[in-house]
Amino acid sequence: MKTVIIGGGVIGLSLAYELATRGHQVVLLEKQKFGRKASWAGAGMLSPTNRSTAIHPLEHLEALSHQVHAEWSKRLESETGINNGFRKCGGLYMARTAGEVAALAGLKSEWRERQIEFQDLELVEIKNRFRPFSMCRSGSTIAQASWVPGQAQFSTPDHIRALIAACHELGVSMHEELGDVEIVRANHTVEAVKAGTQDFTGDIYVLAAGPWTEQLVEGWEFSLPMQPVRGQIALYKINLEDGSDGQSIASGPIVNEGSRYLVPRTDGHVLAGATIEEVGFDCRPTENEVKGLRKWAESVSEELNESTFVKSWAGLRPGTYDGFPYMGRLEGASNAFVSTGHFKGGLHLSTGAAVVMADLFEGKKCEVDIKLFSPSRVLDHQSIDNK
Repeated sequence: MKTVIIGGGVIGLSLAYELATRGHQVVLLEKQKFGRKASWAGAGMLSPTNRSTAIHPLEHLEALSHQVHAEWSKRLESETGINNGFRKCGGLYMARTAGEVAALAGLKSEWRERQIEFQDLELVEIKNRFRPFSMCRSGSTIAQASWVPGQAQFSTPDHIRALIAACHELGVSMHEELGDVEIVRANHTVEAVKAGTQDFTGDIYVLAAGPWTEQLVEGWEFSLPMQPVRGQIALYKINLEDGSDGQSIASGPIVNEGSRYLVPRTDGHVLAGATIEEVGFDCRPTENEVKGLRKWAESVSEELNESTFVKSWAGLRPGTYDGFPYMGRLEGASNAFVSTGHFKGGLHLSTGAAVVMADLFEGKKCEVDIKLFSPSRVLDHQSIDNK
C-alpha cells in the first residue's frame, strides 16, 4: 500500500516514519522545508500522563504519545545517531497571583483524579532545591508551588532532524519546497496530488498540513475550519562554565507559571514561552510580546538577562473550532484521511497520532478511540449553524 502524505511537519514526518517502519511505501510532500514551521518552533514539553486512569480519548492519545516518545528517542538514536535530547527532567509549577493559585488548584485536582504524582512544596524547600531561581530566594512572591517528577522534554530541532534522517534511511520518497499543491479528485476518490509539473499518486492520501489543511479542501462538499494561532518564544544561552557553584537553571526542571514556561536544555539553552495569538497566517515575532516573555523569564532567574538573550521566533499552531484534532477519513473522498488540528499538543501527540493512524490504515484495532476526532463532526456543526 502506497501512502501520500501532504505536510512535512512533525505530524506528517512521524506518520511517514511509523508507516515506513511497518514496510509501507510512503511519499511525503512539503510546501517549504521539512519540519521548519510550528514543529521547529515548539519547546518540546511532554506533560505527565497516566494511561491506566485515562478516560477521555485525548487523555488516551496523550498517554500513548508519552510512552512512544520514550521508545522512539532510543530507536531514532540507534537508527540515525542523533540524540533528540529526551529526558525526564520534572516540572516545577508555581503560582504568584490569585488567578495562578486558582489555576494550579485546578491542575492539582486533575492530577489527583488521574493519579499523576506531584508534591506540594513549602517556600523553604523551594529555596533549598531550586537555588538558581532568583524568584525562589528570600522575599519571594511565590504563593504556591508543586513538583511534578513525570514531566519530560526533548529538543525539537534534533527530533525533527532524526525523523528526517530515519525517513530517508527507510526509503520514504521525500519532496520539499514544492510550493502550493492541488488535490485532484474524481468520483469521490483522490486520484493524485499535483505540485507544479509533478503528479504524485498513491492508494491513500493524508492531509497533515497544519493550519493550511483547510486550504487543501477548498471547493469540496464541506469545509474543514482551521484557526492559525501564533505562539512566540524567546531563547537564551547560558555559559555553563560561568556558574560559581556549578548550578544553573539550564540543568534544572521545566518551570511552569500560568500559561508561561521555561524549558532548559543541558547545553545551556533556555526557551521561554509562549504566547497565544489569533493573527491569521502572520508568524513574525513581535516586539511587545517578546518583551513580555523576557520580562517574565528574567524575573525567574538572574541568569536570563540582556547578555544571555539570543533571539525570538514564532510558529503557527493549528487550532480547530472545538479544540479537538481532526483525525480519520475525510468526507468527499473514500481514500483521503486527515491528521491535523492538534493545537499546542502537536509535538507531544505526534507519536501517538502516527501509531493510531497507521493502525487505522491497516484495519487494526486502534489503541485510542478517535471517533470523537472524526472530521465528519464538522458537517453536524455546520448544519446546526445553518439552521
